[in-house]
Amino acid sequence: MSEWPDNFDLRETPEIGTPVHTFITSEMEKLKVYGAQRPSGSKYIFHEHAERVAQNIKKTCLHMELGDLVAENMYWATLPHDIGKRKLPAEIWDKVEKPSDELKRQRRSHTDLGSKIVKEELGYLTHPFIDLTLDIMRNHHEQMNGAGYHGLTEEQLSKPVRLAAIVEAYDGWRIWRPHYGDRDISIPGVLTRMREEKGPDIFDMELFEAFAEMKMNAYNSGLDE
Repeated sequence: MSEWPDNFDLRETPEIGTPVHTFITSEMEKLKVYGAQRPSGSKYIFHEHAERVAQNIKKTCLHMELGDLVAENMYWATLPHDIGKRKLPAEIWDKVEKPSDELKRQRRSHTDLGSKIVKEELGYLTHPFIDLTLDIMRNHHEQMNGAGYHGLTEEQLSKPVRLAAIVEAYDGWRIWRPHYGDRDISIPGVLTRMREEKGPDIFDMELFEAFAEMKMNAYNSGLDE
């Protein structure tokens, strides 16, 4: 059986799809409201980040010819991946200085906080989509070498999580932060950094190259900047 979510279609099961889509849409609005508490100059806007990541996941799945169903399921399962952030104090996200280890620890708790929200709101549902959403939400900051948030290693990471980890990291590094200095945050610059400075210790490179090809095709066609 494929590791990709091709064995269900929420559009054909409204008893699952309707509450799931309602929940995700509501959570995106809550994340937007939460983001409004942050300083007006904030560039890393969480609900916008979530939408970009989900869209890039969808585009990568289509580029890999995994099919419309997989792309659609991956889009919706990825979209709420950062909802746990709204459970943390808004002021922790906009520090000028490079974050301390303690601040990093606090920020990293968003993956488990988000999983808790899903279980509280959708725990009455038993469906592969819920499992997929929780897998991506909890593990999108894991690394192939086991140095991620929860220490999971390569063999413990599903293909959807591996792809989400790539696209999530890419989008985060495309937004300039004060401690970045003169770092190149262009599309080619970020992809080069991911490939040459991070590489297979962090990412599934087969999936990375598929994502990178999709992004560079769009960039070279003038469809992405």
